[in-house]
Amino acid sequence: MTSRGSSRMVNRCARGGGIGGLTLAVALSQLQLDHLIEIDIYEAAPELTQVGAGITFWPRTWDILEKLGLDIALAEHLAPGQHVPDGTPRLAFQFRKGDQREGVPILDLVIAGAALSFHRASVQEILLKQLSPAIRTHLSSRFVSYEISPGKEIGLHFENGTKATCDLLVGADGLRSTVRKQFVAENTPEGHVLSTDPVWSGTFAYRGMMSSQFIKERMPNHRVLSHPTIYCGKNKHVVAYPILQGKIVNVVAYVSDLRMEGSVYEGPSFKDVSREEAISLYDNWEAEVRILAQGMEKPSRWAIQAINILPRYAADNIFLLGDAAHAMTPHQGNGAGQAIEDAYILAKLIQKALHRDNLSLHRLDQVYDGIRRPAANNVHAASRAHGLLYELNAPGYEWIKEGDEDLPEEMLMKLGKMITDDWEYAWTTTIDKDLQEAMEAMS
Repeated sequence: MTSRGSSRMVNRCARGGGIGGLTLAVALSQLQLDHLIEIDIYEAAPELTQVGAGITFWPRTWDILEKLGLDIALAEHLAPGQHVPDGTPRLAFQFRKGDQREGVPILDLVIAGAALSFHRASVQEILLKQLSPAIRTHLSSRFVSYEISPGKEIGLHFENGTKATCDLLVGADGLRSTVRKQFVAENTPEGHVLSTDPVWSGTFAYRGMMSSQFIKERMPNHRVLSHPTIYCGKNKHVVAYPILQGKIVNVVAYVSDLRMEGSVYEGPSFKDVSREEAISLYDNWEAEVRILAQGMEKPSRWAIQAINILPRYAADNIFLLGDAAHAMTPHQGNGAGQAIEDAYILAKLIQKALHRDNLSLHRLDQVYDGIRRPAANNVHAASRAHGLLYELNAPGYEWIKEGDEDLPEEMLMKLGKMITDDWEYAWTTTIDKDLQEAMEAMS
């Protein structure tokens, strides 16, 4: 972004137009900062496209989307039975032990609000439509490196040979962030080694979408038709929920080998697979799960990767945002939510800096790091912990075998409580407290 006077910020979006980078650009526009500064988005791809499958927004994230004026457009894409959060207690997810012929309930997660499910491409499309005409997008511009001059100007270098300069560089370039790689190398104390490369969680995710009609014809009372469901089992779990006004059901089936956690995944992380491969993994699960596996259209297998928790997100006016800062496993459904929190806090900090003392950026990176890093790193850790809970690998549950039908009811109740306890922030808190602390720290 560039100011109409002197300041420039570059927001480098992830390939395909990432949720975090686009949200930052929209937030800066909504705050009318595009009239004060110039905003440049550098994108490696030849076009900004809408990609991806399902995405979930919890009330904490929805509150930010309302503040940005995006709620009305997004609400048009809700599935039947879903409602925007209004404080009314509603069923967010059902949890079941599904790795047996007759599944049993674990938890009905009822929250004051709602967990809203969308097609990721729909969210990206809405964000793209909200971009200010003043924002400049540079396509086919793959970022290579940056350098900071003695005068603190940031020079940018791109693979096609072009160069640019800015005062703020926001690396929102995803799981394999180039900005992160250089940033961590330059901000790690001498003698310490911190890998910035993604590591494998030991989990594969079989992703696919299916027509709701396919399910209705085989099981008209299938619970996924009306609300999101997570089917838990030993070393496996399945997440399914309706999207696109309920016409489509998004399905993600996870299979884990914890012995491989933390290793470097060899080979392509994405692969198209046959439907039969997914079906075979859930042959002995309850009927609802078998139907979901049978109906997955064009399933693909993804090696779920994350990055190690970082000790810093920002310094010298270089900022990491979204997956570039905290790429995590998807087990709390809050990776995109954390990117949106990053974007909103950073936009408000920039607004404060610009309006406070004539484009001074002093303390901006310190405050952003101090507010966002602890919060997002906590969610990063909690998301991993939830994966263990869903797959009956949490402490005290290691002895359970797949298909075990003799679990005491109190063990399932305890499992449900553990799932809830470190997730409540997503529907019982808002960004307001963090924002207040950030504004006070800027002062």
